[in-house]
Amino acid sequence: MRINNVIPALLLSVLAFQTASAQSSGFSAPVSSPARKPGELIVRLAPGTGVEEAVRDINALPVSEGTARFSRNIVAEWRYLLIAFDESRVNAPAFAAACAALPGIESAQLNHQLEYRGVEPNDPDWYQQSDMTLINAPDAWLSSTGGLTPSGDTIVVAVLEKGALFNHPDLAANRYWNWNDLPDGLDNDNNGFPDDFGGWDVASYNDGTGNNGAHGTGVCGIIGAVGNNGVGVTGVNWKVKIMNVSGVEYDDDIIEAYYYVYVVRKQYNESNGAKGAFVVATNASFGYNNQFPDSNPNFTTWCQLYDTLGHVGVLNMGATSNQDVNVDTDGDMPTSCPSEFLITVTNVNKLGSRVPGGYGKTSIDLGAPGTGTYSTTNAGANTPGYGNIGGTSAATPHVTGAVALLYSMGCESFTSDAVSSPAACARRIRDVILNNTAPSLSLKDITVTGGILDLKLALGGVTELCEGKVGPLSFLKIRNYQDNNLVRLYYQTPLFFAYNFRVFNALGQLMHEKQIIPDQFSENYVEFDTSNLPKGVYMYSISRGETVATVKIVKN
Repeated sequence: MRINNVIPALLLSVLAFQTASAQSSGFSAPVSSPARKPGELIVRLAPGTGVEEAVRDINALPVSEGTARFSRNIVAEWRYLLIAFDESRVNAPAFAAACAALPGIESAQLNHQLEYRGVEPNDPDWYQQSDMTLINAPDAWLSSTGGLTPSGDTIVVAVLEKGALFNHPDLAANRYWNWNDLPDGLDNDNNGFPDDFGGWDVASYNDGTGNNGAHGTGVCGIIGAVGNNGVGVTGVNWKVKIMNVSGVEYDDDIIEAYYYVYVVRKQYNESNGAKGAFVVATNASFGYNNQFPDSNPNFTTWCQLYDTLGHVGVLNMGATSNQDVNVDTDGDMPTSCPSEFLITVTNVNKLGSRVPGGYGKTSIDLGAPGTGTYSTTNAGANTPGYGNIGGTSAATPHVTGAVALLYSMGCESFTSDAVSSPAACARRIRDVILNNTAPSLSLKDITVTGGILDLKLALGGVTELCEGKVGPLSFLKIRNYQDNNLVRLYYQTPLFFAYNFRVFNALGQLMHEKQIIPDQFSENYVEFDTSNLPKGVYMYSISRGETVATVKIVKN
């Protein structure tokens, strides 16, 4: 028995007949027919039936109008052949059903086009975002596109930059706002930062967006450009909140910026979400070449900040040097800091090969796509636009976005301790990312993981930790009970809302339908009593919207 997430050809023909058969079985479950090749029918002959005999019998059917002709053998050994017919004269669904009922034909189905289950946004410049396909983002988006944790926390990422253009149409909806404060000159939420309504600018001591620089705008777009909004590009997260922490240009700015992030996340933990912000990650695309933490007292302080942030639940992403240097021997700040709460990133091209940049078997954790990354930018000082951003500055926000995306995966046990045990949860997220990279020969033995960020593999790590309770919609296993008359189908889902469970026979007739609601805290299965069904082939499906998982089961 083979379980498959992609609709097999048999189910495609099943769906074509669903509406009519639903009426006869008392259900109303319209499903639009998938695309197909017009005028083509796939036929499997019964043993002993010849091709000429089959074509003759098909043309004898009144519905065929005598237009059927043999086209080719698909697999002669398995008795599958392709029949062509004139669809301008023939009703295709009725023709297929009539052919399937002939004694010399085991099955007949129209030649439908498969629907692959990747998720691609409708943003018009998506075709330029090969970086997202390199890290297998569409596979992860099957399970989540970001936004909230299963517990309902609004996921926030802090971006430390000189500034960014947050009125950009692909960023505005995802900008973080502190609704516990008001722009009234007062510190309404008592966090020590008056009027931090839209984040914090350490240079001007207010919530301004800084210099609105193209660099910061591009970084924010990689992390969280609004996805599937029909505009521009999409980020790793479609719905994450981006906290602006701007004005970062000198060493003292770094300390103040990280302190602001620390305060709001600590406040969130201590108030159980009533105040502060659920900041899970910071992104820093700046540093110093050829420096070690002990070469300057300020650098030692800088490194200590990561542990401080980690203890309240914040993971920190750092871009390594764009020089082709061994960070282990030549140094780099901050990517030579030893903190377990700092993930260090180097740059790979669109083929997944390392380009000149920092490396180090001890210091640099993984690679991510940076070269020629297409993202949001500024066409002028305050004019939104799109363009390329490159280097480790572009590689690092992919990992930052990945951290935020993992927090949104629909397994509550995976992040249930994010507020009560924030450091432990942050370590778990870090481990899932670093333990599930895609191997790269160009990074082998010169980085900690030897691999590239891979969201599909990371999702697999979450699925494993959650014992199959979360992941793309799919059947996991099937068990038979009560003399094989009771079928139990175990499944996983990315969401915990209502799904439709349906059973079809080989002619596409709907035999059974009911609504099921997955339980996010336990193993999920659905049972079906087959004792009243005749022997034959049946298709079982679970669906929600356009997403369908199917499995074929034979009742003997």
